[in-house]
Amino acid sequence: MSLFDKRSAFQVLGNLSQKPSLLDDKQYRLNKDDFNAADESAFYMIIFGAIHNLYNEGLEEVDAIAIDNFLSSYEKQYKVFNENNGAQYIQEAINQSHLRNFEYYYKRLKKFSLLRHYVDQGIDVSDIYDDSIVDPRESEVLMAEFDKKSVADIISDIDRRIFQVTKKFVDSTDSERMHASEGVKELLNKFKETPDYGISLIGNYQNTIFRGGKLKTLSLRSAPSNLGKTRLALGEAADMAIDEMYDWKKKEWLKRGNTENVCFITTENEADELQPTLLAYISGVAETKIKDGDTTEEEDEILQKAVEVLERTNFQIAYIPDFDMQQIETEIKDQILENNIQYIYFDYIHISLQILTELAEASNGMKMREDMVLFMFMNKLDQIRKKYNVFIKTATQVNGEWKNVQNADSTLLRGSKALADKATSGMIALSPTNKDLEAIQPILKNGFYPGAPNVVYHIYKNRHTKFKDMKLWLYVDYDTMRQHELFLTTNNYEMVDISPTNIQAMATAE
Repeated sequence: MSLFDKRSAFQVLGNLSQKPSLLDDKQYRLNKDDFNAADESAFYMIIFGAIHNLYNEGLEEVDAIAIDNFLSSYEKQYKVFNENNGAQYIQEAINQSHLRNFEYYYKRLKKFSLLRHYVDQGIDVSDIYDDSIVDPRESEVLMAEFDKKSVADIISDIDRRIFQVTKKFVDSTDSERMHASEGVKELLNKFKETPDYGISLIGNYQNTIFRGGKLKTLSLRSAPSNLGKTRLALGEAADMAIDEMYDWKKKEWLKRGNTENVCFITTENEADELQPTLLAYISGVAETKIKDGDTTEEEDEILQKAVEVLERTNFQIAYIPDFDMQQIETEIKDQILENNIQYIYFDYIHISLQILTELAEASNGMKMREDMVLFMFMNKLDQIRKKYNVFIKTATQVNGEWKNVQNADSTLLRGSKALADKATSGMIALSPTNKDLEAIQPILKNGFYPGAPNVVYHIYKNRHTKFKDMKLWLYVDYDTMRQHELFLTTNNYEMVDISPTNIQAMATAE
């Protein structure tokens, strides 16, 4: 089946030669792939490339002679151009094309370009366009329908088909129906007896912002590479699991509250790569010194005690290098049954070969876009946290726009901003910019902080409290991954009055 319309390419190339400034018109988005004739030669792409380059060099009109002269410097492309009578072709295209018809042929060219893209992704498009149909009436009906469709219509058709696959992974077993007043009195009494908080998070401001680490929640933290997503999560997970940690200022081991049952699921780092971070957090000894074996006798003694602290925990590490959604659910279920795990950190969401294989089998070989795959995985985590009554925290990468924003939100999520739809809380972790630091100087001057902030959490989603569209400023000691919360501001750098919540103290009082 041919998915390249030569007539449209002929007309568009002719129009571009007459008016190459169309390439700068924002309503027309053309690239060389739009002129990819698939199994044929690169003839059409070569002509488009020549017009594009000549326009960039300042030509306001491009004729056959200009294209011929330009391509003569490129042996391989010039050979293809001449073998297809390129000079004659482009001259005829200029003579026979009319700018008033450009819109029509542009849209038709883009429709075929879109179909080729879907086919390259393994998606069948024969229900939209198929020139191999033998029956004239059937072919005429399909072609008439295709002519009516816009690019957006075609995308909607394919998305609806993909959604049918998505529904196979949506668990509707948590649906329920009740009167709005049912159980309300009991709920009020429950809040009086036990305020609505989960376990203590790594910081008391975060306890206030998110009401602690509550079961049946799914938290999403996104960050650029090298900010330390995995190590931040390890520090937080350790904080939940341990009953003691060493304070070098006080020169003593500090008792902690109740220890929690924690599992850290990693897809890229094996356990021995994570353990030094855990020991650094517990002991307060710099991770680099631990890895270098460059520790003092005093530090060695502290580290030996840190090992004992870690041994007392119920902190499980699961290394799954090539995973699919079913494997993750099975691992979590096993951890719950075997180790009574309730608090889960999944390193970060990304696409694996196993996930692609799993979805391909479920969809009869149809390939899926990255954003759909990532969303379906996030949806699976959302189902798991509800089904098994667990706390889940995970992470994603951010896209390249993070360097250009003042207030970060879900639009920075790499792959799909829809990932945030399933999260109960969402934040972007970034290093403060010079502009940020300049804006908070008045706050820093009026307070006593252990250091200038080196991480800022842009909190863009929060189902638990009113604290969202705000920035939590932290100093993270990257030697030990211990976090120091400094203050909370609005997105406009105005100080927010927030009281820290010491959940461990609340639990002790009870």
